[in-house]
Amino acid sequence: MTKNESGERLFEIVARDIAVRIHQGEWTPGERLPSERKLSELFEVSRSCIREAIHTLAEQQVVETRRGAGTFVAEPDESALSARLAKVVPLKNERLMEIFDVRRIIEPQIAARAARHITHRQLLHLKLLVYEQEKRALDGESTVDIDQEFHLCLAEASGNSILLSVVKNLTSILSESRGQALQTRARGRISVRSHVAVIDALERGDSEGAERAMRLHLEKVEAAVFGTSK
Repeated sequence: MTKNESGERLFEIVARDIAVRIHQGEWTPGERLPSERKLSELFEVSRSCIREAIHTLAEQQVVETRRGAGTFVAEPDESALSARLAKVVPLKNERLMEIFDVRRIIEPQIAARAARHITHRQLLHLKLLVYEQEKRALDGESTVDIDQEFHLCLAEASGNSILLSVVKNLTSILSESRGQALQTRARGRISVRSHVAVIDALERGDSEGAERAMRLHLEKVEAAVFGTSK
């Protein structure tokens, strides 16, 4: 079974992401989860991986499987469900906070450098990416790959090959903060508007403005992920 850098197996990551969605109220107590096939498509993993993830959550009493009916979010009293979810969610949140901390350190500086070194071709590519991102977001489709490419393109536009290499090597870790389970329509709109603000600063050659726009972008996305206000 495939593992990520933290040693987690794929079904454990999926189980945690399902728990995060339950924790955030996407699926409420007593509600039936999507079918195995739909979950497989949603998380882009095999159906056997989904079965293992559901089995893990059933053992933790976060969900319950009813023969012939499907899988449902468990219906204990609210405090009991919260306690069970707390076993799954906090580690995810702690790791996400650390990832956002790293992003705050490097991505505003990348945007600042990009404002000084970006080429016309790279700027046009960023605009096309955001156009496609907005189109997908309006259609309710995933924009994870576009978001990732946007930030890689910025790193390339920084003009520093070592910095680009570092970002590429960190991609699999940083992408956890852009994961499918964290994608919502609200976050999609926030991301599009923020990316447009970054592009505007890049087009002006405004290094400070690009850094500020990227920092604000990360603050807004982090607030959307953790349900805080900014």
